[in-house]
Amino acid sequence: VSEQEEPEQEEETEEESEEEPEEEPEPSTPPEEGEWMLLLVNADHPLPEDFTVTLTGLRNDHWVDERIYPELQQMFDDARAVGIYPYVNESYRTLEQQQEIMDAYVARYEESGMSYEEAVAAARQYVAPPGTSEHHTGLALDIVAEYSDEESYATWEWLAEHCMDYGFILRYPADKEDVTGYAYEPWHFRYVGVKAARIIMENGLCLEEYLDGSF
Repeated sequence: VSEQEEPEQEEETEEESEEEPEEEPEPSTPPEEGEWMLLLVNADHPLPEDFTVTLTGLRNDHWVDERIYPELQQMFDDARAVGIYPYVNESYRTLEQQQEIMDAYVARYEESGMSYEEAVAAARQYVAPPGTSEHHTGLALDIVAEYSDEESYATWEWLAEHCMDYGFILRYPADKEDVTGYAYEPWHFRYVGVKAARIIMENGLCLEEYLDGSF
């Protein structure tokens, strides 16, 4: 995140996904003003049709909601100060980019011998259909180690312990797959604000449980 040039900003407006959700769930209702960081986007809560986000550019052509950049930068700076070098591997995605990722996963599973239906089901354990991914919000990041894959585990361990101090959470914990609908992703972090992040991480919750008051 550091060493960036003057951040570029642009207004991105999501378009309706061409892929119809199986049960046609209602679009997510945006949180009250001041709670934008708690927007829930998943298979049951698609991105609001009128959703827009102002993005700030990071290095390597990655983008995030401009409002989370200061905390993200501070988290990375503090990690580097203790010898941890996090690197943003995935960030904001358009609907088209999300569809490309889904198609690639499906093709990979089909090549392994699965039918198309089996491949889609397997892919959805790791990839959200367009319009239902947190990456559309600019609030979600996939973070790895900057210099080697071997160092990613130490990076994830540090982030899991300290991310709440900067308003981030581990979005898909290993023991919450039945609630989130996704397999454990130690690299996927989501901004929710410091207050919510501390409650979620200290109580072993996921975002769905926090918003439902299940704690």
